[in-house]
Amino acid sequence: MVDGLEELQRNITKLKLNNKKAAIRGVNRVSELVSDKLKSNTPYDADASDHLRDDVKTTGVTGATKGDISKDIGFGKKTGWRYHFPEFGTTKQAPQAFAQKTVNQSKSEALEIYKDELRKGNQL
Repeated sequence: MVDGLEELQRNITKLKLNNKKAAIRGVNRVSELVSDKLKSNTPYDADASDHLRDDVKTTGVTGATKGDISKDIGFGKKTGWRYHFPEFGTTKQAPQAFAQKTVNQSKSEALEIYKDELRKGNQL
């Protein structure tokens, strides 16, 4: 049984080093979750031609050889340059903080996914 966030993070690091397949499965599952939530939280302007939420991109798995398995989630080159305007606001627009909201919404579910994969990885 895991009793705290620090212990869970140590176990995730151990999982990354000892069972890369389970770690990659966990990272893939979490990246799908966060990507979907980012798409749903991204503001949408019906008058615009290119929408941020239609250009959400996820990279491939990186760092598997170093034990630092990750994926990047963000916006493509076509629309990514304007992400910071709705996220942080401008002088004429209040910040909407949709990316930060996505991170906060996904955190507990992502930890549960990692915990499940850690359990599965230790049973193999």
